[in-house]
Amino acid sequence: MNTPVSIVSHGICSPAGTGLDALLATDSWPTRRVAEVSRPEVFHGVALMDSSSGYRARWQSRPRFRRAGDLTLHIAESVSQALAAAPHADPKRTGIVGAFFLGCISYSVKFYQGILKDGRRFASPVLFPETVANSPLGHVASELGIGGPVYSQVGDTSCWSSALRTACVLLHTMQADHVVVVGAEEFDPHQLDAFAAAGWFRSGEPLHIAEGAGAILLERGLRSGGVAIGKAVDGFSFRTKREGAAAAAACLAEFDAGIPVADTASSWMRAPVRTGNSASLNDGPRFEAFNASCAWNTILAAEQIRGGATDRLVVPYFGLSQNIGAALLSRSDILENAGSAVSFPAP
Repeated sequence: MNTPVSIVSHGICSPAGTGLDALLATDSWPTRRVAEVSRPEVFHGVALMDSSSGYRARWQSRPRFRRAGDLTLHIAESVSQALAAAPHADPKRTGIVGAFFLGCISYSVKFYQGILKDGRRFASPVLFPETVANSPLGHVASELGIGGPVYSQVGDTSCWSSALRTACVLLHTMQADHVVVVGAEEFDPHQLDAFAAAGWFRSGEPLHIAEGAGAILLERGLRSGGVAIGKAVDGFSFRTKREGAAAAAACLAEFDAGIPVADTASSWMRAPVRTGNSASLNDGPRFEAFNASCAWNTILAAEQIRGGATDRLVVPYFGLSQNIGAALLSRSDILENAGSAVSFPAP
C-alpha cells in the first residue's frame, strides 16, 4: 500500500494531567500503593488519574457520560484534544479506531460481582452495555459528532500496531479523510492479581502500572515539515519468554538496522530486547499503561522528530502476553523523496 499517512495532531490524558509537559514529567506522577485483591498484604505502585481533574467533571456533566466509566472519559478528553488541534478535519468524514488491553474492566467487575452476589437472573441490564468493548468509542463518537467508521480492537500492547494499520486502510480506501487512533486503559485492582499470576512483577525489572489515554489524528497525504508513518507491522506472536525474545528480534528485523529504535520495553521484555542504536523517549520513571503507553510513546517519538532530534525512529510496541508490533515514524520529506513507499499489510 503506497498511501502516505501523516500525524496531524495529538491528545494526551495522563496521571499528571493533560498535555505534553505532564506526559514528560513521569517523575512527578502521583503514585499510590494498591493491594492485590486476593493478597491484600501485597502492594504495587500504580499511577492513577486524578479524580478531581477538571476534564472529568466537564465530561461527566454531559448526559451521555453520566454513567460512563473512566475509560470513556480518558478517551473523550484525548480525542477531543486531537480534533481541537485540527479544525480543518470534518468530524463527519473522520473515523476513530481504539486499542485496548482490557477494555471497560471496572464495569465488567461490577457486573460480575452483581451476578455472584444476586444470581444470574438479576444481572444488571444497566451495567452490561458499558462492559462491551466498543461502548466507550460509541459514546465518544456520538458526543463529538464523528460520522466515520468506529472500530475497537482488544489485545495486548501490540494491538496499537494493528489499530494504526486499520486506520491507514480506512484512509487508503477513502472511507474517511481523517482517523483518530486512540489507546486507552483504566485501572482496577483485579489487574494486579492477573499480572502477579503472569509473573510480570518477578521479572527483575519493576513494573509500575498507570492508566490514561493518548490519541493521534491521521490524515491521508504528506504534510510539509510534518511527521509521517512509514511502516507499521505486527503479528509477531509468542507463547513463552524465549519465544518472546525471538519475536522481538524478528519484528525489529523488519526495519533498517541504521534507524534508531525507541527504548519502550518494560517488565520481563526489557531483558531480551537488545538494539545497537537505541533512543530514549523519556528520562523519567517508566510506567506501563499498555495501549495508552503505546499512544504516548508514538506521540513522544513524533515530537522528537519534529524537534529535529532525529529524522526517523522505530517505535516498538512490546506486548507482555502474546504479540509484538512496531511502527516507523519519519520526517515527511524523507518519505516524499523516497516516493512515499509506505508499507501497511492489510489487518
